[in-house]
Amino acid sequence: MSFGDRKFRSRRQQLAYEASIAGKYQARMKKNPFLYFGLPFCSIIVLGSYWLSGFTAVRYEQKDRKIQEMSEDDLVKMKANKRQFDIKEEYYRLQGLGEQDWEPVRVPRMKGESENVW
Repeated sequence: MSFGDRKFRSRRQQLAYEASIAGKYQARMKKNPFLYFGLPFCSIIVLGSYWLSGFTAVRYEQKDRKIQEMSEDDLVKMKANKRQFDIKEEYYRLQGLGEQDWEPVRVPRMKGESENVW
């Protein structure tokens, strides 16, 4: 502790400060810091966490509403509307080749340009 940290008070001011709530709290905190600082701090953290758990519960309840169990009727409808699967069709669909009708054509070379054929 350096001198700049301590505030100068006259004897009367010091007695008035020690009689105030802040002075009494500071004196008690010097004797038992955990009881007057650590315990209230930890309790605020725990109580705040408990209080905020209601907000986080709402978040997870909203996600649960999106994911629900399907009834048997929904399963039957989903199976009836299912399209047939063909591996070759899927392969070309994923490559985007099914939508285009084109053939690979060699680019014409300029005069004197090599064909680069190995």
